[in-house]
Amino acid sequence: MRVFQIALFASLFYSPAMGEQAPNIAPSAGAGSVSLMVLSRQVFDIARADNDPHGMVTAARLRKKAGLQEQERAGEDEGGQVHTGEGRGVLTWQAILDEAVKRSAGDETIAELAEDLRVEKTKGVVNGAIYSKARVKPRGKRRYRNIAFAGGRFAEFYSEGRGDANLDMFIYDGSGHLVCSQTDPSNISQCGWTPSFTGPFTVVIENKSDVTASYALMTN
Repeated sequence: MRVFQIALFASLFYSPAMGEQAPNIAPSAGAGSVSLMVLSRQVFDIARADNDPHGMVTAARLRKKAGLQEQERAGEDEGGQVHTGEGRGVLTWQAILDEAVKRSAGDETIAELAEDLRVEKTKGVVNGAIYSKARVKPRGKRRYRNIAFAGGRFAEFYSEGRGDANLDMFIYDGSGHLVCSQTDPSNISQCGWTPSFTGPFTVVIENKSDVTASYALMTN
């Protein structure tokens, strides 16, 4: 039931206007796509905890609609220990479907839903969420500089890790002042604010665990 409540919220929350991008902003996902990615992860986490393959299919559908497209984003490693393993890859809608089929224990309905979604055309994609993926060393940081946002327009970063790593996010303006942060024990961070001026910002992803962390970084 919790999964379907969130999925209903997703359908009400998204509107085409949310996908509009402000001018002079770095290539990005658009607010609509970022929101779909966040909701997709929430639905997936609940469905996984409840062992609910139907909910996982819903999560995969939301994630596919966001239209993930990979784009490199230059970042700088700071400090940290030696990498421990390779980390886990980005959570794709295909990976979510694979998990749904696995959890369904041969349920033909789930298999059919998954296959339908795999072959479904992507005409419903919001506006093509652009993300970058990276790894951050145990107890280390990864810094992304000079990401431009327009003053007076809502700005947002979302990072999503895999595995058990503890990832925190810090946003700084061009003068080095902290404007937004999220620090909790999870591997997911979401930070939104409205810049008072147009200019460059810096985002820092910090790994506070003792294992290498893989993650995807998105921004509107």
